[in-house]
Amino acid sequence: MRSLMVGISAVLALALTAGAARAQLMDQLKGSAGGAGGLLGGGMPSVGQAGAGNTAGVLEYCIKNKYLGDGSASSVKDSLLGKVTGHSNDSGYREGSNGMLQTGNGQGYNLGGDGIKAQMTQKVCDQVLQHAKSFL
Repeated sequence: MRSLMVGISAVLALALTAGAARAQLMDQLKGSAGGAGGLLGGGMPSVGQAGAGNTAGVLEYCIKNKYLGDGSASSVKDSLLGKVTGHSNDSGYREGSNGMLQTGNGQGYNLGGDGIKAQMTQKVCDQVLQHAKSFL
C-alpha cells in the first residue's frame, strides 16, 4: 500500500510539473509574439498608431541594434527628428529608443529578444521604416 501511495504521489508531481512547464512555455510564446496588445491577426504588431516621436525612437533602436542598416534608415530618422520638437523630452521617443513600439490604445510592443522574437523585430523595424516615411 505504501509503494502504491509513493507511486501515485510521483505521478501527481510529474503531472503538476508538466502542467507548469506547459504554462510557462505558453507564456514565453505569447511574449515572443508580443502578447495581444497591438497585434494584427496574432502576429505582427500594428505600427500605424505610433507617433512621429516614437517612430523616430524605434528607428534609432533598430539601427543601434543592427536590425536596420545605418544608411537610408539614419537619414529617414534624422529627417523625422527634425519634425519632432523637443524630441529628447518626448516620452514616445524615449520609449522607442529603448525598444518599445507604441501600438495604440496605451498598448506597446517590446522589440527586445532573440530567436523568433529577433526575426519578428527585424520585420517590425522594416515596417517602422516605411511608416516613418509617411511622416516626411
